[in-house]
Amino acid sequence: MSFKWVRGELIGTGACSRVYLALNATTGEMFAAKQLTVVGEIDSRQIQAAYAVKAENETLDHPNLVQFIGFEETDLSEHVSFMEYVPGGSIAGIILKHGKIGEESTKSFASQILTGLGCLHSKGIDLRADNILVEMTGVCKISHFGISKRLNGANSDQGGARASWLVPEILRNEGQDPKSDIWSVGCVVLEMWAGSRATSNVEIATMFEPPVPDGVVLTPLADGFRNKCFAINPEERPTAAELRSHPYLAQTVMDPQGHRDTPIGT
Repeated sequence: MSFKWVRGELIGTGACSRVYLALNATTGEMFAAKQLTVVGEIDSRQIQAAYAVKAENETLDHPNLVQFIGFEETDLSEHVSFMEYVPGGSIAGIILKHGKIGEESTKSFASQILTGLGCLHSKGIDLRADNILVEMTGVCKISHFGISKRLNGANSDQGGARASWLVPEILRNEGQDPKSDIWSVGCVVLEMWAGSRATSNVEIATMFEPPVPDGVVLTPLADGFRNKCFAINPEERPTAAELRSHPYLAQTVMDPQGHRDTPIGT
């Protein structure tokens, strides 16, 4: 990169990376710096993955995707990607702090996630609540797309992901494709409905759809949306564009006083 920057506080960690708040020393702009430290026997894979993500991210420009700013190789062992900083945190963090997310916001977030996926769907990504960031204005942005799959392989989720995130085709060792992301959208929506992170092992044991969380009562439209996401046969799942047009996402929810549902739940 051609600009000078200052590394700030650590704001996130991954299996092979750390994310820092950073400052452009010339303009004062804040951004996120994702440091990939290359160690051990997977050095070459990490380097190749980082450069592949760089090449792809440079072509993406969408309001529901975290914007790629640049890339820097500081030495033989450290590679840094510069990304847009989203100060609102992740959907996972919102759930941890606030519990259930309001129905209107759940539908807004789901619609925006699907819009972003429409831009990425030729790629296939590692989608989960931790990787979906929310601006203070309520705009959702998908982050970390691409690198996890390249570093670990298409079937890597068995090693470290929550049981509930494992889609049937991955459990059957059939690989992962864009329709797998639709299953993951369903998991994110379930977590927003429940106000807690999914931890059930039912999916590994049965390879059936995740159950409706205890205490969650779904309308027929919401249940129909859920069923679309969790079709066992990936060919029966809709595309992101098709799912975004589902009637559930167009339905307006009112509270008992006749007002629109509040942005974030309890």
